Amino acid sequence: MKTLYFDCFSGISGDMTIGALLDLGLDLEYLRAELQKLPLGEGGEYSLAASRVVRANLSAMKFDVNMPEDSAHQHPHPHHGASRYHRKASEILAMIRSSSLNARTARLAEAIFTRLAISEGKVHHVSPEDVEFHEVGAVDSIVDTVGAAIGFDALGVERFACSPINVGGGFIHCQHGVLPVPAPATADLLRGATIYSKHVSTELVTPTGAAILSAMVSDFQPLNGFVIDRIGYGAGTKQFQDFPNCLRLLIGEEKTADAGVAERTSSGDSDQILVIEANIDDMTPQNLAYVSERLLELGALDVCTIPIQMKKGRAGYILQVLSPMNRSEILSTVIFQETTTIGIRQYAAKRSALERTMIAVNTRYGRIMMKVSRRNGAVVTVAPEYEDCARIAREHGIPLKEVQAMAVREYQARS
Repeated sequence: MKTLYFDCFSGISGDMTIGALLDLGLDLEYLRAELQKLPLGEGGEYSLAASRVVRANLSAMKFDVNMPEDSAHQHPHPHHGASRYHRKASEILAMIRSSSLNARTARLAEAIFTRLAISEGKVHHVSPEDVEFHEVGAVDSIVDTVGAAIGFDALGVERFACSPINVGGGFIHCQHGVLPVPAPATADLLRGATIYSKHVSTELVTPTGAAILSAMVSDFQPLNGFVIDRIGYGAGTKQFQDFPNCLRLLIGEEKTADAGVAERTSSGDSDQILVIEANIDDMTPQNLAYVSERLLELGALDVCTIPIQMKKGRAGYILQVLSPMNRSEILSTVIFQETTTIGIRQYAAKRSALERTMIAVNTRYGRIMMKVSRRNGAVVTVAPEYEDCARIAREHGIPLKEVQAMAVREYQARS
């Protein structure tokens, strides 16, 4: 499984992320062409630049979004020079949805801005859709965020992991006054991450960078058995004499020590989760399928729809979402945004889960990931990943059930 590891020894920002993605092999012309699919409208003029620079003797790629001088001089921006055309979160999300970006890129970009809007709204006590991005909503930062989504998709990243994050220290001056580092919205976005402050007393993690991590990284854990394939360094704007202001991205495979194939394990211990439910009686099955996909992309553990009969004999559904404790707010917001419900209910539940391991088997048609579930060390179930099997079945014109059976046989032969 292709994994991207964020090594945030000097924090993270949107432009640092794209710089590192370019250093990993993302083609600048491809990035430029894909970004042209965004309908930025009035005030959306910009140009891209990338150059190799040195930060404290470390070579890195510097990415910049250059704005026209007339708008750049209107409102100074801490990173690039902000546009005078400020945008609400709802406008940015509508822009992404109406673009001709491919579906995965659009979903990733939308997830990042949704996280950002919820955190900014919580800090400033406004609804997420009404959050106005004076700094991160300027054109340059929209480009940074969507560009990162383009890069993740183009490089075929399947999983994201992250190191402990150096957030810097001290205070920053922004539109909202003098704020501690990390800024309140940034701190909210870094819930669940391990942070520290070292080397410099300045802001190292921007809201855009924190939103990328919040949307992409499902858990912040050290890698085990990670085999590095490529390394990219993205340079930040600030320069320090003896400390490289860079983001390091590593792409590779997570491997077992003995079999040489990808393996990833999740704990089988009991844990506390939230169940989020909504009764819905006026949505099409297609729209319910869409919101289910979005909820899973944004961190839901599971989503299901249960047919029910509502008052006056109307047919309806219960939309039931299993949520980690730290994802309930964003998932609830998406339910309100994407469904017709006017109320949801939440309750805590204790979940007992089998230990789950993803193991790759090599077949004559290619690699297939197997989901292996164990209890007390004993294998209980083995199931091939549907997407892998479906892709092979389509590519080679063979029945799906034959591919699935072949994968199980290969797993049994190596066990």
